Amino acid sequence: MNYLYMLDESGNPLPTRDVLQFGRWFETAERHIGLTTFPVNGGIEVSTVFLGMDHSFMDGPPVLWETMVFADDVLLARLMELSETDDRSLIAKFAGGIDIQKRYTSREAAEVGHATMCAFIETCITLGWLTTNDDLQPTISYPNAINEKD
Repeated sequence: MNYLYMLDESGNPLPTRDVLQFGRWFETAERHIGLTTFPVNGGIEVSTVFLGMDHSFMDGPPVLWETMVFADDVLLARLMELSETDDRSLIAKFAGGIDIQKRYTSREAAEVGHATMCAFIETCITLGWLTTNDDLQPTISYPNAINEKD
């Protein structure tokens, strides 16, 4: 079973078993599918990339793309609170912490996922749901989540 993938000239994933070839490709490959920055409350960045390594854990089709949202913990917590789904990474779910991550099995799904995440954040900004109050603290609570107020 392959776990390493490179992109061809058309952006299609190609499996490889050659770790050295993969490493050389990975060093210089343009893997971004989308990168969007929202200049609000210290900044929110939505990044969607080709991972190059299968993150399906050998269960189903290869998971090769990922969208992550980067912002301070207060903004991430507020976005998660407003979302209808728990999009934390496995590490955050089990070890505690706050992050927003979605993974995909196709480039098309990654492009749609990036656009959907950006539309969600834009809606939150437009409706004033992301406050600029510096005293705002995360109000979500997950098992094992780190809460700096404790």
